[in-house]
Amino acid sequence: MIRTMFMMLFAICSLAVYGQAPVKGKVTDKDQLPVSSVTVRGAQETTSTNESGEFTIQASAGDTLYFQKVGLAPQQVIYTGQTSVNVQMQVDDQKLEEVVVIGYQTVRKADLTGAVSIFKPDEMKNTTVTGTVGDALVTVPGVNVRTAGAPGSEGKVEIRGTGTFGNSNPLYVVDGVISGANRDFNFNDIESIQVLKDASAAAIYGSRAGNGVIIITTKQGKDGPMKIDLSSRRSLQWLPKYNLTGRDQWIQLNDMAFGNAIADGNTDLKGLANHFDGNTDWQKEVFKTGVVDDHNVSFSGGGKNSRYFISGNYQSNSGTTIGTSSERFTLRSNTSATRDFGDNVKFTIGENITLSHYDVEEMDSNPIVDVYRMLPTIPIYDDRNYGGYGLGAGAYDITFGTNPFAKEDFTDTRNRNLRVRGNTYASLDFWDMFKYKFSFGFDFNNDNHSYLRKLGSWTVNQPVDPSSLMRRQQQSREFVFDNTLEFNKQFGKHSVGSVVGMSYQPYVFEQLWGSKNGVLTNSNTGSYYGELDAALRDPRTGSLKQQAKLYSLFGRVNYNYDERYLVSATVRRDKSSRFSPQHNVGYFPSVALGWRISNEQFFDVSWINDLKLRANYGLLGTSNIEYWDWVSLINSFPQASFGDNSTSVTGMTQVQLANADLKWERLAQMNAGFDASLFDSRFNVSFEYFVKTTKDVLTPMQILLSTGNNGGNPFVNAATLENKGVELALSWRDKIGEEFTYGVDLNGSYLKNKIIELGYGRNEFNQWNTKSMVGSPIGEWYLIETDGLFRSADEVQAHRNSAGQLIQPNAKPGDVKYIDYNDDGQITDADRQYMGSTIPKYNLGANISLGYKGFDLQIQATGAFGHMSYNGPRAGYDRYDDNSNYRADYDAWTPQNPNATDPRPIFGDSRNARPDQDRWLENGSYVRIKQIALGYNLPKSLTGEFIRGARIYANVQNLITITGYRGLDPEFLNTSIWDRTYDGGAFPNPRGFTFGAQLSF
Repeated sequence: MIRTMFMMLFAICSLAVYGQAPVKGKVTDKDQLPVSSVTVRGAQETTSTNESGEFTIQASAGDTLYFQKVGLAPQQVIYTGQTSVNVQMQVDDQKLEEVVVIGYQTVRKADLTGAVSIFKPDEMKNTTVTGTVGDALVTVPGVNVRTAGAPGSEGKVEIRGTGTFGNSNPLYVVDGVISGANRDFNFNDIESIQVLKDASAAAIYGSRAGNGVIIITTKQGKDGPMKIDLSSRRSLQWLPKYNLTGRDQWIQLNDMAFGNAIADGNTDLKGLANHFDGNTDWQKEVFKTGVVDDHNVSFSGGGKNSRYFISGNYQSNSGTTIGTSSERFTLRSNTSATRDFGDNVKFTIGENITLSHYDVEEMDSNPIVDVYRMLPTIPIYDDRNYGGYGLGAGAYDITFGTNPFAKEDFTDTRNRNLRVRGNTYASLDFWDMFKYKFSFGFDFNNDNHSYLRKLGSWTVNQPVDPSSLMRRQQQSREFVFDNTLEFNKQFGKHSVGSVVGMSYQPYVFEQLWGSKNGVLTNSNTGSYYGELDAALRDPRTGSLKQQAKLYSLFGRVNYNYDERYLVSATVRRDKSSRFSPQHNVGYFPSVALGWRISNEQFFDVSWINDLKLRANYGLLGTSNIEYWDWVSLINSFPQASFGDNSTSVTGMTQVQLANADLKWERLAQMNAGFDASLFDSRFNVSFEYFVKTTKDVLTPMQILLSTGNNGGNPFVNAATLENKGVELALSWRDKIGEEFTYGVDLNGSYLKNKIIELGYGRNEFNQWNTKSMVGSPIGEWYLIETDGLFRSADEVQAHRNSAGQLIQPNAKPGDVKYIDYNDDGQITDADRQYMGSTIPKYNLGANISLGYKGFDLQIQATGAFGHMSYNGPRAGYDRYDDNSNYRADYDAWTPQNPNATDPRPIFGDSRNARPDQDRWLENGSYVRIKQIALGYNLPKSLTGEFIRGARIYANVQNLITITGYRGLDPEFLNTSIWDRTYDGGAFPNPRGFTFGAQLSF
């Protein structure tokens, strides 16, 4: 018995020893070379390889050994009792593609310690972008984009809120050169876009990075035979419309407004208006179907020692209203050539050059406002008026609205831009660790502006102005001289990547203009001449020149230990001519830490493939001042008379005080977050928490005119602003079976803006209908609260303050009831209250992609929440004190309709029409399906041998919007930071349909 038990115990021990046997092995790459720092995980144990790729781990039969290294595809081996396990790991192409440009360097996304978002146009291959590059970033977390649909309009891009009272546009870097991604940029040329959102990522750009940095990398040629890519698309666009009255309903409401005014004792009115005989639907006449054509061709290829990418693009936009159109031509050439001098030295030269020509017919009026300001009774044409167009008239239907057809006929504004930008570079790689690069960047910008004013009137009571012509020519030249030295080396488990460099950037802007009156016309055609020599009198000329220089030194070090511990440190020294000599140098450092906790031996969570924690802190700058704001300038316009002959002598004087102590706005930013990859890398999560505080914000200092300062308020560094928030990005990629693939990207952000200090004892200031106060966000709505309508005379009498005073003694049933907030017995400006924020607190973005065989479907959605919008057009056509068109569903109060929702119309009376009331303040939140695109890749059986790929697709834009805002577009563009959600008749984003085709050889 004892012997039997002993034998069983021996067997169990033997099995245990066998189950926990040491397993040795070696990890190599596809070239059979050792791969070090590979994490090996078993069921109960984790270890790492040595520098020779060798490892030892305890394992039991049936255990799964998991081999992982960033940049390599993970491998799994089931242990069956063998004493040696050798693994050959392959390159993970997808991870290698995740290379991020962070300014003068590229790093793997896996090694990032800063907040960087990446957008690749190929991942949204059916996206339609007709405006600027920023239009494509609507679903990037932490980036707020507002766009407009007019040809030539440029959207507003803001990264992580407003940290300045001045220009809050981010810095654009295209192929390493500081350059704007304006309306003249060809979106088809873009390979990837990196958005640098925090100090760690952006500090290498120092004094210009306070508003964030957007780095654009254009396409380059790849090894192989020439590839020819052709694409063509046509978009049809149309605008949403107001719900306005037609002729008969308008007359009925207008007669009611006049009748109420007369009944209230308006002695200026002798009776109802004499109505015109017109019957004009101004929206139908002014709005039209816009056509956008975009045609692109590119040639790319290369060999071992040279590569090239050449593209050409043509885009035209006919506009969705009269008087708007644009046309663009671009040509790009990206080439490079390499020569090896032995095994350790490689020399490369290359260039990235773009030529663009942009021609836009600018709007001379605002048709979005004109269509509701003009009356349906006024005809488009009327020979009784100077110029022959229909206008308001005092004896008939009076309106000071602009006839848009007259304005577009009698004025002609054109802007033409010719631009050449890019860089040439040379680099030398030596000893497999150093790389020296010299880059010469350039941006030549030539603008030609013309404005012709013909004879004729477009509004009532307009003075008879002479014809006039103004021509303006302006040119800017910007150069960038960069010298950088990179060092990249692996020392066992230690990896170091660093760069040091210097940059010199001179900038020159010149403008020359002239104007004359009395423009001659062609006697045969009646058309006006477009040259100043064809005008007869009143010549005026002028010119100006601006210069600036920026000299910088910078450096960054990235350190990686064993794929676990990451450290990055950056510093930049900028010296700018925009500041006085004692304040023209600034230092902008940052430091960042990262910990890839998933590579630690103690971390054994099988469903987490990668987990990285990171945090950073740094200083950035902004310089929102003009070229010579610190210099006291002399003006030469005053004149004085001396002597008996009273000869006028031109003098000189200083009219604006200057502040020589101006310095950079300094932005301190802290960012903490994590990146995680889960469930075999199908699910990815990125989280950010940030706090950025901008000190020394430039604000105009109000100085009394009695001091002699009448040229504008000088800037001072006074205010402090804070933005804090969180960003969350989620993505899921998977497939069902072998044919169906799908992906979902969701992101959301929360932002809280606050004024910490205004300086010089100020606690608040007003801007129209908003107020900014210390402790609150910039530009909160500050309006008088309303409480519905008075339904009876008793309600008017009952509306009293705490002292029993009648608050609105002139009110009648059907008038708006205002809240006496300060309880003084009257409605004045002092009764305004804070009524909500102009800054959205929450932003949402989503991309959904589905694929089945050759078909793919993409859906792009955006949303913004937590803000109020002021509906300016509604305030215009709901006022009735001044004639315009009216809302078709206006529910006017009358004695027969006492439960109406809208007040009684009164012409020439502001009781119900004051613009500082909250009646037109609406919830601005919205969710919009920006684009829905369906594409199909034709099979090879149809395309043949020489066609690499053929594709057709269709796309709809802005078709579905869920919102409580009653204006044309809740996503309207207003570039003012003080009342950014004031809709003053902003050009809406059009709805559209696009059909396109792509062909590759």
